[in-house]
Amino acid sequence: KEESTNIPEYLNKNDLKKSIERLKIKLEDYGSIGVGETMKEYEDTQERDKFLEKEMIDLEVSIESLQKLMTDLREKIDIEFKEGIKKINTEFQEFFALMFDGGTGALSVITENKRKKISKSDIDEEDIEEIGEEGESEEGIEINVSLPHKKVKELHALSCGERSLVSIALLFAMSQVNPPPFLVLDETDAALDESNSRKYGDMLEK
Repeated sequence: KEESTNIPEYLNKNDLKKSIERLKIKLEDYGSIGVGETMKEYEDTQERDKFLEKEMIDLEVSIESLQKLMTDLREKIDIEFKEGIKKINTEFQEFFALMFDGGTGALSVITENKRKKISKSDIDEEDIEEIGEEGESEEGIEINVSLPHKKVKELHALSCGERSLVSIALLFAMSQVNPPPFLVLDETDAALDESNSRKYGDMLEK
């Protein structure tokens, strides 16, 4: 006697065989990928991930190192800049007094806050005067002068010849602190009258 297969009557044996064959083909297709290749791809991906993780750590270390270097350079430049100003001031005062038969001249470092530009289209006209948002700060140089027998202490209030003398005194002071190999004075005395030209000659001689 044939053993019962317990297959429902509504299923056709031929359909089952076709279904089984299709499943076999799919299994073979999946099997063709190979477990070894899958593991190799996994290991390669894992190795790549570890490499990128190391690169990220190296980048973070480099960023910290560059930030520290930038901070150190800013401090060093600031210190050397202010020391240079002190040295120039010593020479500037000497040349200034020689030019003007006394008086004082000095450089000072000033810090100003740059205002951020605000478009009028972004605010109401009534609020323009009330807004004064500060931006980044920047340093600059201010020239302070005090001529003998005069109350003038602002550079722009001096005569053209006097401003030229101040500029020449400053130029010579800077050349004393950091001497150039040679210095060309092309029409430096063009704005000077006879009296100031004599003072200029005295400074050249010194």
